Amino acid sequence: MTLLRPLRLYLVVMIILAFALASRIDADPYISRISSSPSSELAGGWHFVRTPNPRGNNEAVSIMHTADTSRSDLDFAGLMVRCREGGTEVVIVLLRPFPFRAKPMVVLNQSGRESQFKATVAPPGTAILLPGDAALFVGSTFGRLDDLLIRVADGQNTIQGVVPLEGLQAAFKVLVANCP
Repeated sequence: MTLLRPLRLYLVVMIILAFALASRIDADPYISRISSSPSSELAGGWHFVRTPNPRGNNEAVSIMHTADTSRSDLDFAGLMVRCREGGTEVVIVLLRPFPFRAKPMVVLNQSGRESQFKATVAPPGTAILLPGDAALFVGSTFGRLDDLLIRVADGQNTIQGVVPLEGLQAAFKVLVANCP
């Protein structure tokens, strides 16, 4: 069981690096210092991740937080917010892939109140994209919670986990400063 935790963290980082979208470096000295390394730890355990694009275009940029492993299924890796053309998006990262044709329902639980979203599956099937811009998510009551319970369900497959949200607001500001 203890061998699974380092392997799980490694897989999460690899998935996040594979899925982050392109961005550019701004001239802000704080952002430039963060931008100089491929991964930097931010407040609340969030990680700023910058990955070179193998096609030679802009780098891919995201923030991510791994799941609380004591309160999450083993197949639930964590939460990622990444740059995309024209904004940002929220991605739930799993270890067990969903079929690409799946249209999973995502339930976000905030203090007993649930919000449901119809999500889409992105390659390689372990990235579950929530609809809308991440700014709406971060600016809502979800962005001000201590923890977020996330449940992803599609037919007979259900995976759930808990992600700590402390520091999300500050991490999101760093991300937005690095998006094109």
